[in-house]
Amino acid sequence: MMKQVVVGALAVMTGCAAPTPAPDARPAESARPASAAPTAAAGAAEAAPRPEDAGALGSPQDGGARTAAEAAATDGSPPPGSPPVPGADTGATATALATNKILPPLESEELTARARALFDAIVRNEPALADPFWFPKEPFIPLKDVKDPGKYWDHLHAAYANDVKAMHRKRKSWQGAHFVGFEVGSRAKWVPPGDEVNKIGYYRSFHGKLKYEIDGKPASLDVHTIISWQGRWYITHLGDFKRR
Repeated sequence: MMKQVVVGALAVMTGCAAPTPAPDARPAESARPASAAPTAAAGAAEAAPRPEDAGALGSPQDGGARTAAEAAATDGSPPPGSPPVPGADTGATATALATNKILPPLESEELTARARALFDAIVRNEPALADPFWFPKEPFIPLKDVKDPGKYWDHLHAAYANDVKAMHRKRKSWQGAHFVGFEVGSRAKWVPPGDEVNKIGYYRSFHGKLKYEIDGKPASLDVHTIISWQGRWYITHLGDFKRR
């Protein structure tokens, strides 16, 4: 009898214990390892493109369009507005030089410098100082269609020197006079070969103004004739040659 009681008590105690889980039971979500979430986040981060790779992975923000300057920097072509490449049209340049059909600018540093030299020659009564503004002899000889162009140049140059002296005599004193600038006169006209006994054409302008100030007042001297040579203005008659 006692043995049966003991066996029954043991059976009751065994039935109160937690049952053994079934073989296919899965752990609850909360029971998963804590390292699973960071691993997934890291994978997502690796899949996303980095900012520095955006240009390589996708299209540019402007849809692929480039400015002309950007294209030039990439392709090596000159940007818009660039000056022409030297030698790009050597034929046209050679023709212009051969025909002398190059219109000089109305203003330039070199023109101002030579006009200043003329003014200094007049003020000091030293004609030789004015030679930079005078038409050179070397191109004058092939330009003029006369019997002896060299002798003709000598005659005109002597008249130029006399005109410088005559302009100096226009004032009793040039003290305090200072140069202001030179202004090209009449609108430049192309004189073709054959006119004015010349073999080579040139641009011509009459009555330029050599401007200066003296005693605080503006004044000017008339420069009768200037003609062009290879893109520069030169004097051929300082005074009115028809009155001589």
